[in-house]
Amino acid sequence: MPASAEQHFMEITKVDLRGLEPGRPGWDEARDAVTASMVAHGCVVVHVQHVGLDDDIRQALFGRAMPELFALPAEAKQRNANSDVQYGGYIGQIPGMAYESMRIKDVTDAGQISDFAGLLWPHGNPAFCETVGEFTKNAVSLEKTVTRMVLEGLGVRAEHALDSHRDQLCYSLRMSYYGICPEENAAKVTLPEHRDYDMTTTIVQHEVEGLEVQLKDGSWFAVPPEPDTVVIVAGELLNVVTNGRVRACLHRVRTPSNRERFSALLGCMPTQGSTVRAMEQLVDEGHPLVYRPCDPYEYCAFQYSEEGRTSGDAIKAFCGVAKDGPAAV
Repeated sequence: MPASAEQHFMEITKVDLRGLEPGRPGWDEARDAVTASMVAHGCVVVHVQHVGLDDDIRQALFGRAMPELFALPAEAKQRNANSDVQYGGYIGQIPGMAYESMRIKDVTDAGQISDFAGLLWPHGNPAFCETVGEFTKNAVSLEKTVTRMVLEGLGVRAEHALDSHRDQLCYSLRMSYYGICPEENAAKVTLPEHRDYDMTTTIVQHEVEGLEVQLKDGSWFAVPPEPDTVVIVAGELLNVVTNGRVRACLHRVRTPSNRERFSALLGCMPTQGSTVRAMEQLVDEGHPLVYRPCDPYEYCAFQYSEEGRTSGDAIKAFCGVAKDGPAAV
């Protein structure tokens, strides 16, 4: 018999990260809890109130900036076209799906945010840019903290190794709107189950339920849209970096209440031209190499190709090490 939703919530422990710094009281305990959740589920729910993602910035983003963004005409939104990754810009107008999404790449660069606003509003939108910039700054800081905890928790303690990993990363922000489902969509699934191709995705929900993650027993756990929590899910490239220790999280969006909702997703990717490989500290006799080094952008294209979609395990098909194959990092 599947465990109850309450039991599932006990499994995905909400970890309090407020006021924590490496080497300070509480860090080790939080690090171990974050790592355990990521290893078990490919995701972690963290408590972040008063660390830069509080009510004020959320209200500015979800209460004003995003409604203003998605109220624009379709022809304006379609100007958001990025070719760096598959589905890199505007997604929408899909038959049978009440879903629209827009993406700002390299969102830590204020110029990219300004350019995005300039595409959509004739005179720009300084208030929008300020809100997105502030939200992004704090979300990136949180993602770096969580990733550091995971790598430390798995045994990567050398600062140069942590710095080397962090220095090759870049961030994008995807803002998503989920509308009322068509009547024929009885399950109220507005985004089908999938695994992200990136390192991590930091997901901030707003007021309305939607995010569901699959647990080990195959059941689905609905992550409550609590105002003081953020969810970080592992992508396929983190699977490579951790040598298979952290598997990508299978997740979907389902809204049984059939209400409109917004969410913001901070995606973390390696920079163009970089190579993703298992960290050498995580490869040993007890943990032989699972994945060969790969180009992250070639993998992204492969995941969405016919071969990738039908492979059953796209990252394994793309760069997995066969049991009898070579195992050099």
